[in-house]
Amino acid sequence: MPITPSSRRPAFKISLSEKPGRHILERQPRYAVLVNGEVFGELYYNMSGYVGYLPTVQGGKMDIGEKGISAFRREVSVLNKEAAAAIEMGASDARRIVLTAPTEDGVVLFALSRDVLSGTDGVHLISRREFLQAKRIFGSDDIGTGFFHEHGFDREAAPTVLLEQGDEAFAAGLTGVRTRIMDLTEAETHQRYIEHVFDTADQDVKLVVSRRVIDEVDQEPEYVSRLSLELARARYGDAMRLSDLTLSEDRPAITDEAGRGLLKREFTWFDPGGMTDRPEPAETDLSGGPA
Repeated sequence: MPITPSSRRPAFKISLSEKPGRHILERQPRYAVLVNGEVFGELYYNMSGYVGYLPTVQGGKMDIGEKGISAFRREVSVLNKEAAAAIEMGASDARRIVLTAPTEDGVVLFALSRDVLSGTDGVHLISRREFLQAKRIFGSDDIGTGFFHEHGFDREAAPTVLLEQGDEAFAAGLTGVRTRIMDLTEAETHQRYIEHVFDTADQDVKLVVSRRVIDEVDQEPEYVSRLSLELARARYGDAMRLSDLTLSEDRPAITDEAGRGLLKREFTWFDPGGMTDRPEPAETDLSGGPA
């Protein structure tokens, strides 16, 4: 349900604070960029002005170019007003997000909303990054659609919605929405977070160990491309999933001795020296509806 007008709204307030001390040869102070008093980043003086990123309430970063500190203060004021407006919409908009599911696009989510006043349903494409940010801010996924910068839902061009086994009846009811039922192996990759990352002898390949979100068990090692890992980390941080990563057919040796020992202890079949023949994993039924 929407938050009532008297309810306290979550906070998202940006501020700039001059940092004590200066680096060698610096003539201008640095400024810490804070969100609700927590450090987000910093501004430093370059050739003719300050440079650095300012956060947005939807989880993005804004680069206003090389400007004086007064320009950054003005932009902070604008961003704080936009944040208050977005949070108000997320709290009070009658159209509430009731369900989300991944798409083949990976960057956007399919979302189903319900208007608590009229009872009508709506379909949306929203940024996955923005949805994760909204969950952090509101502490739940009960969010009004007005918080998000929506992507228009063109039923002809919209990416295919990925559903799990058991969701066939739900898929049939989504008139005009392309859907695909994932097999159990693919579905599980969307429910695995990355617990460890290890360097390998190939700088373009990393080894990750993932663990299931649903029950915090069943660790599995996978070789993945470094570029896909860096992109997923930049987009989603700790919320990235195994499904965001590109698996690698190459299996180079693990270069860190401590990592080699850990992997050998946890996975008796795994050869940290590379070229491991891994056993086929048993499929696990994690169906419980869309994410």
